[in-house]
Amino acid sequence: MRVEAGQVAVVTGGASGIGRGMVDAFASRGLTVVLADVEQGQLEEAVREVTATGARAVGVQVDVRDAEAMEALAERVLGELGRVDVLCNNAGVVTTRLPVWQQTAEDWRWIVEVNLIGTANGLRAFVPAMVEARRGHVVNTSSIAGLAPIPGGGNGAYSATKHAVVGLSETLRLELDAVAPEVGVTVLCPGPVPSRIHDAARNRPADLPPARTDGDLPKPAFELGLERVSAERVGELVVAAIEERRTYLLPAPDTHPLARARIDGVLADLR
Repeated sequence: MRVEAGQVAVVTGGASGIGRGMVDAFASRGLTVVLADVEQGQLEEAVREVTATGARAVGVQVDVRDAEAMEALAERVLGELGRVDVLCNNAGVVTTRLPVWQQTAEDWRWIVEVNLIGTANGLRAFVPAMVEARRGHVVNTSSIAGLAPIPGGGNGAYSATKHAVVGLSETLRLELDAVAPEVGVTVLCPGPVPSRIHDAARNRPADLPPARTDGDLPKPAFELGLERVSAERVGELVVAAIEERRTYLLPAPDTHPLARARIDGVLADLR
């Protein structure tokens, strides 16, 4: 599909980071953008900045973990704007880098509920309208950690959810092929992008104990050596991927060898 004026894009985690990069890319092309984010102050600032460019932007504070809230968001978007053309399930969190056996049950619950269940809630809320209209595109934000083990470890829970988002996206593609092949699906697998995701604890639910801060694993050497792709660049690449109907998008070329190495490892063990 072409990304063009008159369409409506919904972006969760849209107030900052990769989400904001996608919002700006859509807004610059004349789309109405709906920014859904849990952080009210950042959300209000983002909406002010986007509308100052002349674009139409709507901000809605929502926790993607809440299925009813996501369904209410979809009802509002369809009721007030009449359509949804692009859905970006982008909201995500990460916690302190620790070995898998030291990551707390509370951290696992939070990461799974935001990164995976939040994505599923977005699909349940918005995809039915796309299927009915037989148009649109879904972008699910995973990570290079969803395609390959990251040297050094330390983010097992995060990686597990991001692998799940890849599998969910692949299954969604198969299911849409049967009922609405016009609806596209892209799974976004970025490497390092300047954002506040490593400060995700600022939005940690009050009912969870504070995250551990005593992680002793050093920052992975691979991450220090990778090119950091800006959120603005990721947003532009997402638009291109939508228009090209690409299923997988890895914005950072120097992450490609990590994905290839995993695939080669799988193929080597197929005996």
